[in-house]
Amino acid sequence: MRRVAWNRTALPALLAAALAAMVGCSSTGSGGNTAAAPKDAGPYKFKVMFDYNVDPKGMSLSDNEYIKFLKEKTGVEVVLDSPGTAGYVDKLNVLMASGSYPDAFAVGDRDLVMKYAKDDLLADLSPYINDTAKYPNLKKVMPPDAWLPVTEKGKVFAIPYSRPDGLSQVVYINKEWLDKLKLPIPKTIDDFYNVMKAFTTGDPDGNGKNDTFGLLTNNTVDNGARAFKAAFNAEAYSIRDGKVTPSEITPEYKEFLRFMNKLVNEKILDPEFPTITTPIFQQKFKTLKYGIISGFWHYPSGLEIPKEVMSKYIAVPAPLQLDGKASSFVYPSLNRHYVAIPKTTKNIDQLMKFMDWAVSPEGMKYSFIGVPDFNYKEAGGKIELTANQLAPIHWAFSLVRTGQLTEDVKKYIGVVYPKEAVDNLEMATKIGKADVLRAALPFYPELTGFNLAKISSEYTTKAILGNADVDKTWDDYVSRYKSAGGDKAIEFWTNWYNTEGKNVVKP
Repeated sequence: MRRVAWNRTALPALLAAALAAMVGCSSTGSGGNTAAAPKDAGPYKFKVMFDYNVDPKGMSLSDNEYIKFLKEKTGVEVVLDSPGTAGYVDKLNVLMASGSYPDAFAVGDRDLVMKYAKDDLLADLSPYINDTAKYPNLKKVMPPDAWLPVTEKGKVFAIPYSRPDGLSQVVYINKEWLDKLKLPIPKTIDDFYNVMKAFTTGDPDGNGKNDTFGLLTNNTVDNGARAFKAAFNAEAYSIRDGKVTPSEITPEYKEFLRFMNKLVNEKILDPEFPTITTPIFQQKFKTLKYGIISGFWHYPSGLEIPKEVMSKYIAVPAPLQLDGKASSFVYPSLNRHYVAIPKTTKNIDQLMKFMDWAVSPEGMKYSFIGVPDFNYKEAGGKIELTANQLAPIHWAFSLVRTGQLTEDVKKYIGVVYPKEAVDNLEMATKIGKADVLRAALPFYPELTGFNLAKISSEYTTKAILGNADVDKTWDDYVSRYKSAGGDKAIEFWTNWYNTEGKNVVKP
């Protein structure tokens, strides 16, 4: 058995070679003018389709202080066109099929970007990225693996919004319950099991009722159960017997399911998890009837979970793996979304200059704390927020971010979030890592028709609830997964790995 490791030396080199291969090409369709226009030749106005998931609270998307600031700084005006989250992709598909292209669009689905690229609808952005004289920041500061999902044969088809907090989760445990039951902070899987069992049976809230659970998770088996998926090393894609192997058909995933079923059988895990969406998860957590979850680093801010709830919890690393090694939360990508540009867009060079500025030190400062002398004031290196609170979507107008968690970025985050949250982010960064193999896998159009995620999700739920005996049904599940298209996907990815992928990852 071979496991994939990130070749930190090969990855930047591969990316540089892939991008450099396109340096000689200066044409990007009708928007291929790479000569930078002077700022006073603008302003340049771009209509960008953008799906955001926060309430604009009445703020105009075409006239606000953020647009004005960015226009003054860059000569570019970004007008967000957001038709709403419901049906967003369908509406984008209609526009792209009709030829009524936006100047740019943002989507979280990398496969959709690559589908449009395959249909020859998108500009190749690698000539701009490689031109470090005109665009000095993008190639320099964007993490190399952030480009992988939208790079194919040296061409780059979108700019990633790579999150500095993309490594986002920690484990939260009720410290008051630990103290009351005189239990140490758990470290191993067995430690966590014993603590969760005590939280379930030891009446930690002192109300004399059997109404507490050791663990809370949600319907995606993410917040909560993910701590044990990490502990059983059941999250990352890997090379097994020379083949690219999804995590959900590995022996480690089977052991994870066994363990989770044990928690259900002993009433340690809330058995309602298949119906627990994110809002329900947060509501349940607020009841203080659950000892352990995993969740976002920023929970202590009080923005999603009340501070009086979070004051009872502390953040700890995930359980150690069975061999005693530290566990890692593994993320398929640290990118929130991608901004792609149709080939027909005019003045692509100006839009690229805008996004290059967005990931500059000045642009990142705006992205985190807003407009100087409006949202914040700075004197002697000290930053203080003004009464003009940042709008929830102010960051959207700069379209992209770099995923680097620099000291400056931590400083800006600390202006908005309490120290406990920033400390949690540092912990999350230490215990998280990107699944570079999965991020680098090439676009496989037939994959969406295979329904592999649904097959895996349904089996996971049944196995954890005990509706499918893992020992008796595992082989049938793996066979079903493979026969439904998994074998074809594995063959496609393995051929890529053997011809190109070994330059990105190594056994």
